[in-house]
Amino acid sequence: MRKAQLRWIAEAEARRVREFALAHRAASEPSVNLVYPTVRSASSGRLRNLFQRLTSIPMWQQLRDSDITFTPASASRSRSAINGPEVSRVLTTVLFTDIVDSTGHVAELGDRRWRALLDCHDEAVRHQIARFRGCEIKHTGDGFMAIFSGPARAVGCAAAIVETTAPLGISVRIGIHSGEVMLERDDIGGIAVHIASRIAAIAEPGQPLVSGTVRDLVAGSGLVFEDRGIRAVRGLPEDLHLYAVSSVENA
Repeated sequence: MRKAQLRWIAEAEARRVREFALAHRAASEPSVNLVYPTVRSASSGRLRNLFQRLTSIPMWQQLRDSDITFTPASASRSRSAINGPEVSRVLTTVLFTDIVDSTGHVAELGDRRWRALLDCHDEAVRHQIARFRGCEIKHTGDGFMAIFSGPARAVGCAAAIVETTAPLGISVRIGIHSGEVMLERDDIGGIAVHIASRIAAIAEPGQPLVSGTVRDLVAGSGLVFEDRGIRAVRGLPEDLHLYAVSSVENA
């Protein structure tokens, strides 16, 4: 029964992602009127501000970049009754990063030198997230979780993170997935978050890995991917078709 429910949720999210992409690509209005849902948690203000930053990008620029913008107003209409009125669902692109063999680095460098190297890594990653207009949601110690208004920006950010952290002698794994997430106080949750995390865990060092959903959404953007086939992902009832980022030069 639980596998059937998870499968239904995953299929529904995939449909909603494609519907949003088609709607935005067909849009002709230069701007969009956004109404943000009320989330009854004092700590939700930070997340609301983050989403306002993402959705403040002009519509024409979002379309040009082959990106999609999640709209909390639209998402609020599709809230699930089982989640209650205090949970909002929004469409976004989730990116996870993780340093490869961080424990080995600590053992080799020692605590002090590793801390200095980690600070350089964190600064580089945060710079790229800001550069591609993403929002940092969580620092996991040796990695980050961030969200983006569209998949093209997330992929571009991932490639830039790999490029800027390599001179530090650090390799990173990166996973990206687009789907609906739930606002949970000052965090996000939902199956889309778990999928992005699982993809990052199986990504090859230095080569960002994306879901088939991301690859489909950025078609025509100039991004180049290598087919990594269909993979079983721990905790998910359905296998995922995954693609490695090969080139972003023409995006």
